[in-house]
Amino acid sequence: MSPRQRIVTEWWLVCLLACALGISAALGSWLWRADLALHDWQQSRTPRQADPDVVIVAIDEASLTSIGRWPWPRQLHATLIDQLSDAGAAGVALDLMFAEPGEGDIALARAIARNGKVVLPVFQQERDGQISGEQMPVGALVSKAAALGHIQMELDPDGIARSVYLREGWELARHVQFAAALWQLAGGPAIPVGTRVSREQWQRADWLRIPFVGPPGSFTQYSYVDVLTGAVPRERLRGKLVLVGATALGLSDTVPVPTSALHRPMPGVEVHANVLTALRAGTGLRIASPVAQALLAAIACLALMSVLARCNARAGLLWTLGTLALLVLICGVLMRSGMLWMGPMPALLACAVAWPLWSWRRLEATQRYLDEELSALRDESPVPAVRGLDPMQQRLQLVRRAAHTSRALRKLIEDTVAHLPVGVVVLRPDGQLVLANAKARALLAASGDGAVLEALRATRWPPPLETRAGLPQTPAAPMQIAVQSAAGVPMLASFSALDDVVDASSSLVIGLADLSAERAAQQSRDDTLRFVSHDLRAPLASVLSLIDAPPADEPLLPRLRRHTASALELADELFRLARIEAADPARFEPVDLRALCDEACDELWAQARTANCRFDMPPYGEEWLVVGSSELLRRALINLIGNAIKYGEPGQTVEIGLQREEAFIAVRIRDHGPGIPVAERGGLFQRFKRLPGALARGIAGHGLGLVMVRTVAERHGGSVAFEAPGDGGSCFVLRLPAA
Repeated sequence: MSPRQRIVTEWWLVCLLACALGISAALGSWLWRADLALHDWQQSRTPRQADPDVVIVAIDEASLTSIGRWPWPRQLHATLIDQLSDAGAAGVALDLMFAEPGEGDIALARAIARNGKVVLPVFQQERDGQISGEQMPVGALVSKAAALGHIQMELDPDGIARSVYLREGWELARHVQFAAALWQLAGGPAIPVGTRVSREQWQRADWLRIPFVGPPGSFTQYSYVDVLTGAVPRERLRGKLVLVGATALGLSDTVPVPTSALHRPMPGVEVHANVLTALRAGTGLRIASPVAQALLAAIACLALMSVLARCNARAGLLWTLGTLALLVLICGVLMRSGMLWMGPMPALLACAVAWPLWSWRRLEATQRYLDEELSALRDESPVPAVRGLDPMQQRLQLVRRAAHTSRALRKLIEDTVAHLPVGVVVLRPDGQLVLANAKARALLAASGDGAVLEALRATRWPPPLETRAGLPQTPAAPMQIAVQSAAGVPMLASFSALDDVVDASSSLVIGLADLSAERAAQQSRDDTLRFVSHDLRAPLASVLSLIDAPPADEPLLPRLRRHTASALELADELFRLARIEAADPARFEPVDLRALCDEACDELWAQARTANCRFDMPPYGEEWLVVGSSELLRRALINLIGNAIKYGEPGQTVEIGLQREEAFIAVRIRDHGPGIPVAERGGLFQRFKRLPGALARGIAGHGLGLVMVRTVAERHGGSVAFEAPGDGGSCFVLRLPAA
């Protein structure tokens, strides 16, 4: 199995395991306690408005202090109902137990009848801890009540009241919920009575999860004694649905609810107020089925695993944390906006398990790969063992050392390629540039990668090389061809394939060698051959002609001497130039330029005397040392000074000066002749180039003197240049590195 197939297989295994865990947790309700805790947290942070038409008349501590200890006379409750009737209350629900006959029942019954919209409670009757039936109010009250409603509240396994059943009863769910009965009296929809399922059992139907408005005390409450005495204005009770019940500590039937503030339980009458608000608004919470929770867990796990397969460890952790937060946020939005509770704990479990499992498998794959690569690396080049660390640290230390060695080797290769005297270009099979060294960029006159590719496309590749997207294909075998770049540089291009062991593809390696020097040498050789064939052949042919047919009007020997001397002078100059080009810099020695100038002037003294010229060189006391060949440098100075004598005016002064210019010594040789026109200066240092002015004046020469001077200067690491003085004449400057 390949590494790619292995990682894909392990990815699917982790997906299946995490999804199976989340689905099992959803279908088996493993995490019900955590789901309920998150449900309560979301409930307490979901703001809702209390119904302004729902009012609680509370039997609180103030009422007990004012009226007296409980139970109160039933005539007081009758008076309270009359007060509510006079105020115009839309309905009254008395959450008070009247299971036993008592004094004042007749007065209370008459008050209930006068109101006409009073709901009385029905509760479970127990015997020996078992439900044995229904406990109804006394008969005198039941006959006058507008409706009866059960007051049972469901406690979840964790002891918190979160829901009620809208219909309950013994053997038949005949009684609607206490708040639902009040809502029906006020004009709400009727809740049908269920059918009997079995005898001697408490029946329940129409389950409702209560969306609590807030913590205890969220509804409008008036003290019992204030309503009784008329201290509460009647307009505050007009049209209200009033629930009367106990809120005093130790008297009320309190239960813990999801929104209990600081673990303070909620009185039962306020729980009924929350139920009434939910029924009036039609906002009862719906609970998603276990199948829906399982589907959410599977979708969330698959989505997270799809992301984890494409990101690194840090990003994977962040994505996992973000997914967990997103799941909680989605469930909160569903509860707030859609009144649907989707328990997220199975999905959270699947995602929380998926990340460490996938990270573990990734770590295992990484360790396995490192071990294989390190083993191969040890076989190729020994890597010192690392001790004293845990296995992962040992691997990382070995990888660090191997990476350092690889970087050093890569740096060596890059430096080697960068300093190669030939250009190197490497192209991928798709035509993308991999490498181009400085020499290749210079030959192609391109700087950026895009410019290099454009320059390659613009290069004239002769047949039979085909093109692919404007770039040369990899040939079947290495080959070399002469090409010319778009900039006109002649090059020798070498092509070879570079096989890639990773993806079994072949990159194209192009070697570019500059042929400018070879072409220049070939052109120089051709020019030399043409010149020699003409200028050397002409005097020799004249000599043969004179020997075969001597002229009668001129002595033969002077003419033979002149033609032979011309041929010999040309041969000497060619020989000297060849010696200069073959000079070995390793044999150069320190020489004094001032002394060489004196020697050159001494050798040219006779020529200067004939031209009536004199030399002007200041007396220099110190030495002007350079490293070079005294013979070659003296010959160069003789050529320059001799040219100044030949091309200057008769009777002139040839000026010879020495000057230090940073790391160079400059020898300036100036004449006071007619100078050199600007149009003729470009060919001064070209082989066999004669100036038109010299030809017009009949000055002998072959056009090799300045070429020889330039060659001597370049062999010594210097240069020669022409300067035009402002007051006329010519000046040649020979610059040589100072010793």
